Amino acid sequence: MVLDAQSTEKIKSLVYQKPRTINELALALEKNWRTADRYVEELVQKTGSIKTLTFREGTRGALKLVYWNNTEKIYSTDVQEELFKKIELGINKSDFSPFEIYQYLDPNHKHAYYEEIENEKTYNYRIETLVPYFESAEKEIFIFAGNLAFIHLVHKEKTLFDYLKDCIERGVFIKIITYVNLIDIENIEKVLSLNSGLKDPLVEIRHEIIPVRAYLFDSSIARFGEIASGQKKVGQLQKTIAFYYEFREKEWVEWIQKLFWKKFQKAIPSNRRIENIRSIKKWK
Repeated sequence: MVLDAQSTEKIKSLVYQKPRTINELALALEKNWRTADRYVEELVQKTGSIKTLTFREGTRGALKLVYWNNTEKIYSTDVQEELFKKIELGINKSDFSPFEIYQYLDPNHKHAYYEEIENEKTYNYRIETLVPYFESAEKEIFIFAGNLAFIHLVHKEKTLFDYLKDCIERGVFIKIITYVNLIDIENIEKVLSLNSGLKDPLVEIRHEIIPVRAYLFDSSIARFGEIASGQKKVGQLQKTIAFYYEFREKEWVEWIQKLFWKKFQKAIPSNRRIENIRSIKKWK
């Protein structure tokens, strides 16, 4: 059965009051356990307003709890609060460095490297290190992007757009926060075209200007990147440097996911943004 607006609001209202089991929701909805569970998973994927936690997973006594994903206060420590404030104030990608997060992670759950860039125009942003995560994604991919030019990067004679298409064919949800503007509109509409022929759209793009550049795969791995250039002053590196970070520490990956949902829920849907962009006429 299709998840309707009435069932959606009922689930959200019940879970907002207090955590609920799938059985409780099934009774309230007058549905069977499997239908209620499917409804919950659909809301987790599409809205981020609720989350689930399974106790004694894999046993006959397993218990699945549904709880409210509070994105109003996304930080649980003073450090996370300060980092969130920096991101909120940032506009350009140079306004926030992933290293500000990296320095707080457990050494066993993080990895990073850098390299010098000879020619940024022909640089492929180490796309070969990113593709395996797109190939192995099972449920969802969240992307913080300045623009969508990255979809044209090539690995093994396939563009990243082709890898996104493969994800859609596997039923993976893809949500993107980016700067929706006239210059990038062709790339944006190309990515949205992946929804063509689908009963329920799997790709959603919303407009927000944010200094973070990152990919989040299946709520378990976060990949960040940044490009830094010296000011050509004495004692400074004279070349452009690319930094890449990988985070796997559960607490921090969950925080990044909450950050994404907080920004995404308040961001402007791409279709509304595009409609307004199209209303601007070229001067004749």
